[in-house]
Amino acid sequence: MWPVLLDWQGTTIYAYPLFIGLSWGIGYRFAESRLPASLSRAQFSCWMLGLFLASWIGAKALFIFTQDRWATGDLIRATNFWLGGGFVFLGGLIGGGLYTFLLGLVLPHFHGAKMNFLLVPLLWSHAIGRVGCFLAGCCYGIESHLPWAVETHGVHRHPTQLYEAGGLALLAFVLRKREAHPLLLPWYLLGYGVLRWSVECFRGDELRGGWGGQSTSQWVALLMIAAGISWLARSQLSKKT
Repeated sequence: MWPVLLDWQGTTIYAYPLFIGLSWGIGYRFAESRLPASLSRAQFSCWMLGLFLASWIGAKALFIFTQDRWATGDLIRATNFWLGGGFVFLGGLIGGGLYTFLLGLVLPHFHGAKMNFLLVPLLWSHAIGRVGCFLAGCCYGIESHLPWAVETHGVHRHPTQLYEAGGLALLAFVLRKREAHPLLLPWYLLGYGVLRWSVECFRGDELRGGWGGQSTSQWVALLMIAAGISWLARSQLSKKT
């Protein structure tokens, strides 16, 4: 792992915050370059500011939800928690998705399939963030003796962060081919749900919560899969009637 990329003459650059910043910055520019005619750059910038705040709160809230109930009060009161590490991507996805959905009810140009142009930039942005997780040593895998296992926290483990980053890049290529399709979002829900559930099977960190033999993220992933399948099925049935 390489949590500190540079430590020279009083200058320290940490991998995780750098790659999180890169993921947002590159994702923003990529999405901005593909704006539909219905959205101005000013509207997009305002939307992104709200998205950032909603996603930040959602990612923190789901992280708190996964912790032991005795620790939640300390986390909520800790300033360094709200301004530092401790995120769950799926919480950020829920927060950002809810914010965009509610905004679309008020402003039609943010509604539904008009926002499909965001999904491929989201996938690439997410992949960059997972590389940051790999360098920082968080979200690590269970012990493994496979040739590509990496040493972290004292043993060789599955590089689950890179598994997910690679899967996200592949999904981005697949969805890029279908980008004009109005049902891009359910395909994203299905594709990422399957990817995240699968990667979670190899995760070894203990800060993920869960019940019934599934981690919290696996339950959310299963809901994503169910939503994607039912959405696509309803679309097919409506075509036949």
